[in-house]
Amino acid sequence: MLKMVMYVNVLIIGSTSGLGFELGCKLLERNHFVYFTTHHKTEVSTVKEKLKKMAFKKYECFPLDITSSNDRKKILNLEIDCLFCNGAMGLGGSIFDLAISEIEKNFDVNVFSNLALIKEYLETSFQKKKFVKVIITASMAGLMPVPFMDSYSATKASLISFATTLYYEQKIFSLPYSIKMIEPGIYKTGFNEFMLSTVEDNPYFSCSSFLDFERRAFHLISKKKYHSMVKKMVRAVESSSSRFIYRAPLSQKIFLKIYLLLFK
Repeated sequence: MLKMVMYVNVLIIGSTSGLGFELGCKLLERNHFVYFTTHHKTEVSTVKEKLKKMAFKKYECFPLDITSSNDRKKILNLEIDCLFCNGAMGLGGSIFDLAISEIEKNFDVNVFSNLALIKEYLETSFQKKKFVKVIITASMAGLMPVPFMDSYSATKASLISFATTLYYEQKIFSLPYSIKMIEPGIYKTGFNEFMLSTVEDNPYFSCSSFLDFERRAFHLISKKKYHSMVKKMVRAVESSSSRFIYRAPLSQKIFLKIYLLLFK
């Protein structure tokens, strides 16, 4: 008989900075063991230095390229109770701005590589007869697509669909895992700003005035502090309830509900 365990060993994909790093720190404060992963080797020392200054000890930090099958296999021998898929690649621009190869790479990083990791992790846990938890970071942009984030919004919509299917399959067949989904709104992590900064005028239409408006809107509504979302992320890690979706901040969560009622 498989039993749910306390989720004390958490591996976070994409924890170099932003929400992923803040989540890891909060989990360390709560006495969990955290595996911080970075995309580049050069980022490992930066993360370790920040954690050393905070006097944390129960952690490991190493590079992990989820697009590499060899890298994905490395984590399968670790004691991981909760896999937190928080890694993503930002890509700004409408379909008129982007090459198909760029969109393919965006889907490879944000969707296919995450799904490959989840599949391998769950199959390994089944063999070990271990109950585990998988948490997927999607985005409100997957439900309320943002202009000039065509590809990024589509990748997050795909993750939402896959996560929801996994959730239903677990419920129907009582499979030995828990699945939860994180849908952050707009936070001032620099991620959204970077995507919009890469968009330029294209030969099909002039978008400069709208982009200026969108950047101002993002600046106005972006939350500078991450605590509202990090609190929900920690709850997703620690909770044994059947709750599936965690969203924040509250103001954007309310706006999303209104949007879905009016346009869906």
